[in-house]
Amino acid sequence: MTDISINIPLCSGCKTCTEVCPYFILKMDESAEKPTVDPLKIANCCHCGHCEAVCPEGAITVNYPGSGLVHGITKNNPITPAQIGQHLMMRRSIRDYTVELVPEETLRQILEIIRYAPTGMNGQPVHWLVMRDPAEIHHLAGTIIEWGRDVVKNQPGHPLASILPMIIEAWDHGADPVCHSAPCIVIAHGQKDNPNAFIDSVIAMTHFDLVAPSFDLGTCWAGFVQIAADASPEVFQALHLPEGHRSQYAMLVGYPKFRFRRIPKRDALKVTWR
Repeated sequence: MTDISINIPLCSGCKTCTEVCPYFILKMDESAEKPTVDPLKIANCCHCGHCEAVCPEGAITVNYPGSGLVHGITKNNPITPAQIGQHLMMRRSIRDYTVELVPEETLRQILEIIRYAPTGMNGQPVHWLVMRDPAEIHHLAGTIIEWGRDVVKNQPGHPLASILPMIIEAWDHGADPVCHSAPCIVIAHGQKDNPNAFIDSVIAMTHFDLVAPSFDLGTCWAGFVQIAADASPEVFQALHLPEGHRSQYAMLVGYPKFRFRRIPKRDALKVTWR
């Protein structure tokens, strides 16, 4: 059950909360010139917290079961366009890692940040699987290789059929071209019947991708892992996800073996203005 409480003595009656509420749960009591909660609409609350976050006086509190910790705001100057631009353009897909394990606390800090990634109707459907056991990661890669062998043998028209022989050959010679010997794999998963789960997971994973470098970590979107998890029951079972869940996307994580020092070229901007 959601509880929205308003500290009336603190409230200035500015009406900001009633304007930002997406489901019209807050309305003005014209006689008191203060906001009030509509009891018939509170069940529609999506827990976005806009009313609490926007109130100039801090007069509103939103509570609901399962809500996590609220982080304070550091009173630093905002990131400049140049700073965020350079950060985004310097981001690279990392496929070569040191053997150093990624501490659980570091991953937890990243996940605490990215749980604020936007989701449809603030449904927050994204769950996380974090794999840090080298043996389990190697087993997952091997299971994907076996799926690849079957594809090459029985599905010559598969989109990856021309690439998989090279992947398999590298594996047979002792390399790991699937998980790239990453010390950590992070998998976003959610209810398979939730229509928002996939895009919400990709948004959250993008946040992970962009936050990780600030912790000196490198990442790589693990397309082979995700494709195989969708196609192979054996690969899916190796993830041991909760009943009714599916893997939405996977990402390799670790400390980069090499340092990228420059921004590479990309295609010129493709845009239509109207």
